[in-house]
Amino acid sequence: MPKLFLDDSVVLAANCPSEKDQEIYWDHPVGLDRRIRNGSVSGLGLRVTALGHKSFVHAYQFNGKRYRKALGSTIVLNVASARLAVGQRQRQLEAGENPDLDDCDKRRAHLLTVREAIDRYWESHIQTLSAGYQVNFAIFVATWHRKRPKKVTRRGHNIRKPYIDFGSMFADRPFSSIKPLDTERFQRQFSSPYSHNDALGHVTALFNWAIRMQLVDMRNPCSPIRARKVMRRRRDYSTEQIRQIAAHIFYPILDVPPETAKLEGLAKRDTALVKARITTTNDQMQELCNFMGILFLTMARPSDLTNAEFDHFDLEKLVWHKHNTKGLKLSRSLYEYAYRSVPIHPRVAGMVQAQRLRWPESKLLFPSHTDMALPRDNFRKGLDRFKALPGVPEYFQLYDLKRIAISLMLTGQGVSHEAISHYVDHKGNLETTMIYDLGLVDPLRPVTERLGVLLGI
Repeated sequence: MPKLFLDDSVVLAANCPSEKDQEIYWDHPVGLDRRIRNGSVSGLGLRVTALGHKSFVHAYQFNGKRYRKALGSTIVLNVASARLAVGQRQRQLEAGENPDLDDCDKRRAHLLTVREAIDRYWESHIQTLSAGYQVNFAIFVATWHRKRPKKVTRRGHNIRKPYIDFGSMFADRPFSSIKPLDTERFQRQFSSPYSHNDALGHVTALFNWAIRMQLVDMRNPCSPIRARKVMRRRRDYSTEQIRQIAAHIFYPILDVPPETAKLEGLAKRDTALVKARITTTNDQMQELCNFMGILFLTMARPSDLTNAEFDHFDLEKLVWHKHNTKGLKLSRSLYEYAYRSVPIHPRVAGMVQAQRLRWPESKLLFPSHTDMALPRDNFRKGLDRFKALPGVPEYFQLYDLKRIAISLMLTGQGVSHEAISHYVDHKGNLETTMIYDLGLVDPLRPVTERLGVLLGI
């Protein structure tokens, strides 16, 4: 590691070699011109990362162990203030005190950068949350904490608008200097109300945590920013549409491939290509119908079935051990087991057996066609062909099968909301179950019918 006399010109010109992730320039009496100067401080270093971030560090020993502590960004500190900070820390070390015993020292709050605050928030809080929340937080606030690179696909590559996460936008800014105008500038890049509200929620939680930990003494800069109103469109289905969708799922109409035995030459080649295309289309449609049929008869989420394995199904007892459940909360301190056992229809068992014949070497019920160790990510082509069938509306989605099944159970079979809520794992939340009624269940309908009886009409 290079040693040289640090000054503001050196800090401005310092860079990281291309073959390294970071470089540390240690303060030394000898400068670049080989002249000896006074004022250098032992243990003070300038760290420069490959991304261009610069900060001062202090290397020291305490109780026989070596430590290295980041003092702050070069935007907040200059060389003189960094030397004063190191000198104060050295006096604490000489007195036998650990200068980093209290990481939440209010006197260093003004030195905390946005990136350092996010890292501390990640270590103390975000790491204790679910993997899905961690990924969502990393997308909007701190992309450097993503554990795996983003999967590159062609879906939406022409319309997706790139945006900068909050940590990268204000990485070297003092955390206490963030104002509502900065938050507004960050939120202005989101055109989707869902992305806008998700990003605002994560940044708000970050500053709420910092205020509780007394890292900053100010109002939350996200408070003046309002969440965007999201107007959801109801995807209702009539009884005839439900009958048509069910018929297409459980009795799929497949194209008949042409015969090639009596053909010769180019005609046989062209017909063989058409036959292969029709066979592939029928295979995609049959697998999609198996996927939708299981969703329909089990009222499951598509994510539950995507990650389902053959070992999760007991075809003799007609039971599905759902491992991808949200976890039904039985009380304030007790959750259900790692999986939930729900009964399945015999037709579901037949579809599972059909998938086993289709994928004999895979453990996943619906694996990816390119890698059987990964779940299938979409049925885009087959779903487009399914929507083109008569009676299927254009707004049809796979998740609607769960909503349709719940509505049919509530209206046609008279199953209670409590039983449905337990089966589909709504954690006993009856309000969530009511969302799936699709307008077929009206709480006031029995009242109006009773009123007609009383009036004799």
